[in-house]
Amino acid sequence: MKVKFLVPEIDKVRWAEKFKEELSIFKLKSKELSEIGAETICPQRINKYKNGAIPKIDTFLTICRFFTSSPDVILSANPKWMECEINCKIEDFPPERVFGVFQDTYYIVPSDKAYERKYNYVTFVRRLREEPDPSQYSDFHFYGTKYDSYESVVKGKIIYHIPYVNGEKTSKKIFSFLDEYKFSDKQLTILLDLNNTQSITNRRNNKTEWTISDIYKLSWILNKPFEDLIEIDFHEETRESLFNPIVFLEHYVPELISDDTDENSVQSE
Repeated sequence: MKVKFLVPEIDKVRWAEKFKEELSIFKLKSKELSEIGAETICPQRINKYKNGAIPKIDTFLTICRFFTSSPDVILSANPKWMECEINCKIEDFPPERVFGVFQDTYYIVPSDKAYERKYNYVTFVRRLREEPDPSQYSDFHFYGTKYDSYESVVKGKIIYHIPYVNGEKTSKKIFSFLDEYKFSDKQLTILLDLNNTQSITNRRNNKTEWTISDIYKLSWILNKPFEDLIEIDFHEETRESLFNPIVFLEHYVPELISDDTDENSVQSE
């Protein structure tokens, strides 16, 4: 079956605008922000982010938590159609994901409740007179996240839960989702716009790290929030906060951080 998936390229201009906007809201300079992660990032690198450079995924996740924004919201897309043959049936996709069929090609899009209401999806596949414009999905993201905020400031200090992507567990999770649609390595190479199938093999065998671009594209292809595709380990540190109060996010289980934990961590220093 021939399909075209709506696949996002990261809009680097809008990413830079969003990044600078968040810096302005928190009144932070590059040098201050360079100290939020497990490893100090030079201010010059932060300045590159302001001009559209994309961080490594661990740094990116730290920035998301620091700005209390989910990856799906802080990223913006330049979507395009990526065509490939797939082995599953069109019935294997939820009806709200099948935008329609044009010239024997099915168009598969991400979906959520907001878009379901907007476009009033129906259970049958509609015939399209022309190829749909991918730009109408440029602002797509998953509404609502699994983030919960928790104020963990104690006497000017904060417990940082610094995220690390667990590459091995992430690969297992991703390929388990991909297997549901029987994607081959060749198909994935096309959809992720990689050079060759060896790129997929290297990711499967944890010889190459998954990038933000990889995960962002897969989140639209598989119709899952960005962070549902990755497994995260955390490193905990207690440091002086850059400003007060600050809200830093514990991923999924903020209840694990109690007031007693905060206080004990500060006193132990």
